[in-house]
Amino acid sequence: MRSSGSVIASLRDPAILAGLVSLLAMIMFSLTGLLLSPWDPNLIRGDPLSPPSLAHPLGTDDIGRDVAAMIYRGVLTSIFIGVSAAIVTTILGLVVGIIASIFRGFVDAAMMRIVDFLLATPSLVLALILIAFLKPSIYNVILVLAITGWPGVARIVRAHSLQILSTGYVEAARALGASSWHIALRHLVPASIPVTLAAIVTTTRAAVLLEAGLGFLGLGDPSAISLGTILFYARRSAALASGAWWVIVPAGLLITIIVFALTMISIGIESRTLKRE
Repeated sequence: MRSSGSVIASLRDPAILAGLVSLLAMIMFSLTGLLLSPWDPNLIRGDPLSPPSLAHPLGTDDIGRDVAAMIYRGVLTSIFIGVSAAIVTTILGLVVGIIASIFRGFVDAAMMRIVDFLLATPSLVLALILIAFLKPSIYNVILVLAITGWPGVARIVRAHSLQILSTGYVEAARALGASSWHIALRHLVPASIPVTLAAIVTTTRAAVLLEAGLGFLGLGDPSAISLGTILFYARRSAALASGAWWVIVPAGLLITIIVFALTMISIGIESRTLKRE
């Protein structure tokens, strides 16, 4: 009952509610459009760079594909990549952060030096280096995004875990002979749930932006249509110079809306966490 009440209370938060409504509306819009659209986003169905019309509400791209159908598929692909990368990132960061906080000493120092090195390296530069050694696929993009994102989560979880380890009930558990793994699973992991939820949202936002950047540079999965690859096709065809705004504006606008929705959810979660503390 307490957990369900907490979920309901969270949904009453204006920021969380606005972000969730925006995100769910876009997902439903994309799913409905994909089901109802007569066009396949991968097939040529019109003249290149045709302006919006009744047959093609958002026009066509440089090879004649329906932009609306590409947008429907691109939103779902970008959100899938962002959420998947965020989950992997958060799990890695949670494990490393908790291990570092419990064992301290050499283990903590070694892990934190790796974290410091990765945090000091710009995410896009690190992603470019990693993607150069991997075959272009959605799962490799998710892997690259996870590798570039987990250090920040690990540092946050470590700092939060150190606070929990200094509390009286954890010290009492140690005095009674509780093992480090018992303390981690019984106390640190449950106490890290609010931090973990916030990390999933913020890393999803970062992953969506980074994936859009990689896609724009032509380093995404060429067989998958995402919002980033749509912008790549627009750049490749010089759509902006030719006045084909319909290839650029919808994808860019939807990336902005996704990031805005995730930002609102993150702000709401963080504000509720601070109130509890």
